[in-house]
Amino acid sequence: MKLTVESASPATVEQIYASHIQQAVREEACRQSGALSFEVAVTPTADGGDEVRVDRVMAPDVPDFIRSFVGESIAIRQVEQWTAPDAQGTRRGAIRLTIKNQPASMVAEAVLTNAGSGSKLVVAGDVKVAIPIFGRQVEPQIVKVIESALRIEQRVDNQHAQRSVT
Repeated sequence: MKLTVESASPATVEQIYASHIQQAVREEACRQSGALSFEVAVTPTADGGDEVRVDRVMAPDVPDFIRSFVGESIAIRQVEQWTAPDAQGTRRGAIRLTIKNQPASMVAEAVLTNAGSGSKLVVAGDVKVAIPIFGRQVEPQIVKVIESALRIEQRVDNQHAQRSVT
């Protein structure tokens, strides 16, 4: 199932990106998303980008029929591979999200671009739930959970970037 999450900010691409790859900012996003536990690692890459890995355990905010599949908590791993900025200042990230011990995942691309005096972030990808017969019924619920987490990350990035400007 397709997923698209967009946000705009008065902060620049580099200000948003600098916030996005700060361990403390990503930890704050985990706290605000209600993570029961989390671990964040940010590693610079040889090509001028960064790898961000976020492992978190969440209480599933899903209907009861899905909870019977996933249990009382879900462990999520999110890995982002970000590139150095291109000539226009755009940064791209490949995002892979997996739910440990569950047949659910997301593969997406994030594009952080200049927009006027600020920036715009678009995350677009596909969410898959590989459960015979029920997968298509479960995917919209999983998309809601992932979309909510991405919106929280974007909001925290924006808040932090704007505070560091003023």
